[in-house]
Amino acid sequence: MSSMDERELAEIRMIEDGLRKAYDGDAKGVVDVFSGLRDFAVQLIHLDLTAENEIDAKALIIAMGDIGRMAAEKRMEIASIASVRSLGEVAVEAANCKRESLALKALSGLGELALEFAGKGMDAVARNAAETLENLGKNSSEAKMEVLASLSETYLMQLARKAMDENLPETWAAAVNHLAGIGASSTGKEMENSSVGAAILLEELGTAAARKGNEPQVKVVIEALEKLGRELSRKDSKNALIQTVWALETLRVLAMEYGIETAVNAAKLALEALNTTGIPDEEQNLERFQEIKEFHRRILRKS
Repeated sequence: MSSMDERELAEIRMIEDGLRKAYDGDAKGVVDVFSGLRDFAVQLIHLDLTAENEIDAKALIIAMGDIGRMAAEKRMEIASIASVRSLGEVAVEAANCKRESLALKALSGLGELALEFAGKGMDAVARNAAETLENLGKNSSEAKMEVLASLSETYLMQLARKAMDENLPETWAAAVNHLAGIGASSTGKEMENSSVGAAILLEELGTAAARKGNEPQVKVVIEALEKLGRELSRKDSKNALIQTVWALETLRVLAMEYGIETAVNAAKLALEALNTTGIPDEEQNLERFQEIKEFHRRILRKS
């Protein structure tokens, strides 16, 4: 038996072991399996780029997601956090090695698990996933990998919406703030679209909260937008800054319409704090921002 055949057999046995231990509720055993699967996946990332290695690595990532979902079904918090950590580490390693398809696969697996955890009310695990998604987004931004950064933002937006549906205010706040964190890191000519995208997604979340009359959630979004705007202003990221200002103005008007006075005042103060002199004309921005919205839709379909 060749060394490749031995490795593949070891991978299959480890996957089967992980599924069995997850089914049996053996949390510690599942944590150990995730560590081994992560190591196998990282090894494959560093091997020559061949179709066989690519398929093998993707199969491992899919298996990690399957085991993670089973851990969620059994409400195994430690094992679920291990699934988040392992998929996050695989995604970062793949991104660092410019293996974008593998990074996308791992990131998508992580994003889907985050939604699964929130759907089952696993607040602490969902917040851990939100933090990992922010770290992946920032790492992708530094590597100038726009699709990965924007996909991280999109999953955080979806996680916030899921948290709203499941009444998980801590996960909601974490997802919103981590989304803004990616936007604040994605400045510069190459990555400004991700900053614009973050402001657009935050506006959507704030709009949903306002229409539900949820005052605390609207204020969380306004505070996140103000922090994002301050960072964009400091870095002279004008296109993203104007989208942030538009988002704040939209939320101010909505808050007024729905009688959320504290949010109206918060938005006014945030707008006053941001400097928007020298920004491009409105028509030019509208066209570009529509393109970015469509870009987010495309990458979500692609994932």
